[in-house]
Amino acid sequence: MGSKIQKIAAPVADTNGRNGAVVETGTTAITGNFTAITALEATVFALLTVTDWSGDSTASLPLPAGATLFGNITAFTLTSGKVVAYK
Repeated sequence: MGSKIQKIAAPVADTNGRNGAVVETGTTAITGNFTAITALEATVFALLTVTDWSGDSTASLPLPAGATLFGNITAFTLTSGKVVAYK
């Protein structure tokens, strides 16, 4: 039973900064491998690149304060707001 718990807990721990994080409060283009982004205040993305996402453009995507996006995030640029991106 312990191995099942570890398999579930590891991804959760990864999104909580165990592998580091980047705080972004400006409009600098950020690249890397991130598992989640949490908005510290209401945020709008100018660019958000997530592997294996499909559908509409993520340009101008709003993220309310406190909300978290999960995925294989490889790049983002903010139009406004503040976020923490978890590695």
